Amino acid sequence: MNETQQTQRTGSGATAPDAAQRPSADEIVAWVLGFLAEILDVPPQDIDPATPLDELGVDSATTLVLCAGLGEEFALHVRPRDVFDHFTADALARHLTAPLPAGV
Repeated sequence: MNETQQTQRTGSGATAPDAAQRPSADEIVAWVLGFLAEILDVPPQDIDPATPLDELGVDSATTLVLCAGLGEEFALHVRPRDVFDHFTADALARHLTAPLPAGV
């Protein structure tokens, strides 16, 4: 992988991914469930993506790590407020993959 590809993949650059590079909701859900599975020491398939994240032990510190991980993995700018406002894996994924308003 060249430096440009690595920058695009890890989110180290200043630009957001265009629509062709944006992850799907399913990819984000799978990543979030994998992240949570590591913390909980359970298989990802044992976690219901509709379960509120606080019921899975997600607190403010975990939210910061979750935001950073999503940013690295998908080159997305994810704020803690995004997680708190969309507090299931499904809801967060839908939010992060929603079409942006025109001109944004």
